[in-house]
Amino acid sequence: MARRSDQPDRRDQLLDEALQLVSEGGLAAVTHRAVERAAGVPHGSVTYHFGSRDDLIDALVERMVASCEQEVAVIARDVSMALAGAAGRASDSGLDLDAVADALVRWMDDGRHLHLARFELELAAARDARLRERMTAAAEVFWRMCEPIVLAMGSADPVLDGRAMGAAVDGLLLDHLSHDPADPAVIRVGARQLLRSWAPVLAS
Repeated sequence: MARRSDQPDRRDQLLDEALQLVSEGGLAAVTHRAVERAAGVPHGSVTYHFGSRDDLIDALVERMVASCEQEVAVIARDVSMALAGAAGRASDSGLDLDAVADALVRWMDDGRHLHLARFELELAAARDARLRERMTAAAEVFWRMCEPIVLAMGSADPVLDGRAMGAAVDGLLLDHLSHDPADPAVIRVGARQLLRSWAPVLAS
């Protein structure tokens, strides 16, 4: 049967509504009926586009990665290039750490509902082996983006250090999302300490 021209848009609409439901009410809030009600579409639409709830969750993870990947890649590229330019200098004058922190804050704030949804899925993955495998694969996308950064800082084990950096950024993100006041100065301090912990060129 030929797909109607509006079907790709409807699929995206369903995923956007499902992500909003996860961010507001946790993974338990995501049911076929709840997603359809939120999207204002006929009953059966979720089943048509995704099949089972597990398939819907898999699509949610892919949507989150696609939504965040481009912006994170830009931040990682800019930091890597700045670090490469700073190599051999006696100070951190070649790297604007406040600019790095400001980019992180914008990413955290602009994608707030996506980040909340991801943390909900991460917690669920701690109790669900299938989801843990899926979330680990998603996380690896971002760990790999950290590898050029730690390589530019002289890492001898960029796979391990890249994952550690990704975990540290997640810690800053969780603090920013879940505690008051959400102070950008905390991100600036955290980013500065995080980068300096890996980069001898930023130690002074």
